[in-house]
Amino acid sequence: MDGFSSAFIFKKYFCPLFDITDVEIIGLNPYDIQNGEFEFTDKDIVLDLPLPQQKIFFWCDHHLSAKPKDTLPENHYFKEVPSCAGLLIDILKEKGVKITEALQEFKKVIDIMDGAEYSKDDIKLVYYQQASYDNPTTLEKLHMISAMMHTRDQFVNWEFFRTLLEEELGETPIDSETWWDLRPRIFYKALLASYAEWREWVDEFIVFNDESKCVVQDNRVAESRQKGNTDRFYQYIKFDDASYGINMKVVDKDVARIGIGSNIFHKDRCKINIGRVCKEVADKFGDGAGGGHYYVGGCTINAEKCDDALAFILERMEN
Repeated sequence: MDGFSSAFIFKKYFCPLFDITDVEIIGLNPYDIQNGEFEFTDKDIVLDLPLPQQKIFFWCDHHLSAKPKDTLPENHYFKEVPSCAGLLIDILKEKGVKITEALQEFKKVIDIMDGAEYSKDDIKLVYYQQASYDNPTTLEKLHMISAMMHTRDQFVNWEFFRTLLEEELGETPIDSETWWDLRPRIFYKALLASYAEWREWVDEFIVFNDESKCVVQDNRVAESRQKGNTDRFYQYIKFDDASYGINMKVVDKDVARIGIGSNIFHKDRCKINIGRVCKEVADKFGDGAGGGHYYVGGCTINAEKCDDALAFILERMEN
């Protein structure tokens, strides 16, 4: 959702500043940049992604693994903050753009979502089914819009992403009236039901490694294929003593994906730079595609290296 929100903020507020009248929105993954899969030009704008090697017009990111080593050129921004969209709003303020109450409130909730700064009450509100959704909070509204772009069909997700940004834009990514005509609440309620089904499924095999204080969700040992959509914070609700969590999933015969996080309710327990560990794991057991923040990150590895990668990560957590 941070990538979508960043694209919204740029198109709505930065395009007029730079006299940009036409923008084509293209969705990329960090892998596409880190492995040179996309050819950039000096007119391109890259948001919430690593800095390409080619010269571009504008760049903004907040991921620790993307922190530049050299002085940045004009219109290039990096800062270790919870969200890229929030950073863009801060830059707007520096440029003299008036930041309305709605934008300030949006910055607050996108920082919570992308920076995993939820309280336990927040989690119970936006990840668990409620009796009523008639008067949603700003955080609930953000999750409702997000639900439209987090279905199990990537083509549907991308179509929503692209189409919504082509519509008339409201004051913030959750204030565009035409978007609510699509009834995102339906998608959100379905997603919450999916989370509930996933929690029942994962309870069959999720384990707590006491030595590393890590919850391990290794989908390879599941007796049935995945049900529902992943509730990424359930492990810390279930295992309050946990410091870390690992999610390992084999994508195909060649590639596996690993997500690593820290207990969002006890961030003081995190003693390793997870984004840096993810990049290290990607370099050691894959093709180098990986990174993230201090408290959370992800990477891709060779599928045959899953056991070695898991042992390596758990050892790093113990030390």
